[in-house]
Amino acid sequence: MFTQINSTPESSGRPSVHSKVPPYPGQQLDQSETRKLLSSIKIPPQPEIVMALMHEKSSDDPDIQKISRLISNDAGIAAAVLKTVNSPFYALNRKITSVQQAVSALGMKNIGSLVMGLALRNSVPVKGMDHYWETTNRTAEYAVMLARQLGLRNIDEIQLYVLFHDSAMPLLLQRFPDYLDTMKRIPDTPWIQITELEDSRHNTNHVAVGGLLARNWGLPDKVREAIQWHHDTSVFDGEMVSNEIRTLIAVGHVADHIQEMTSRQLNECSWEAFGDSCLKHLMLGETELQDFIDAALEQLEAAAS
Repeated sequence: MFTQINSTPESSGRPSVHSKVPPYPGQQLDQSETRKLLSSIKIPPQPEIVMALMHEKSSDDPDIQKISRLISNDAGIAAAVLKTVNSPFYALNRKITSVQQAVSALGMKNIGSLVMGLALRNSVPVKGMDHYWETTNRTAEYAVMLARQLGLRNIDEIQLYVLFHDSAMPLLLQRFPDYLDTMKRIPDTPWIQITELEDSRHNTNHVAVGGLLARNWGLPDKVREAIQWHHDTSVFDGEMVSNEIRTLIAVGHVADHIQEMTSRQLNECSWEAFGDSCLKHLMLGETELQDFIDAALEQLEAAAS
């Protein structure tokens, strides 16, 4: 059983303060060289299904049936939506058999985030990345589970952030054949030095490219800024970002930690760098964290049975 936490980090209502600009890639290059390098990386455009879905969601009276038809018209995404919503992580009390039921069960915001994540995978067809996408999706499910138990309101933004925060890695793999070797080095690299490793080898990094992808896909500004800051431990020390952005980053790191613990692939460097700050920001104790990990393990076992 989880210990319910009623106080939420969003309740402070602090204004967004941007007194510092997050580090961007290619700092050893001049601006024209950096732009040239980044322009050579193929940033996929926002897919039509995502564009249409976002347009319908933003209308004054969104049409659930129209949204359901948009999703159903893409057989691959429709099948993935049904598979995902029927997983133990969503803990629905009935089996979902149609896209319209899925839209009704998850709500407009959550279905939009889910479809966007699925469309992202389809937009970056890189061979050998199945494990990466599966891990990303599972981490996003843990983040949603965590956000619900903590009583956070912005679950759709949390889901989007976790799905997209490392999404530039497949793009970099497309651009740089030797980026696969970089990815193999990442688990043994301290979390705060990962972008430095990427910069030294490729003159850019997944944080900067991820920010471009987020902007190109029309993600909320808070999600894009969280992507750009998520390797910087200083976000928990000052007022350079809003409280909401810190929450996105904190939930993302805790979800990453849960994923690493359940998969027995713990990156101690990552958790040592961010763990205490994330738990403090979310007002989450070690006992509650272990409860989440135990629940995630139970759901994994249920999914495998």
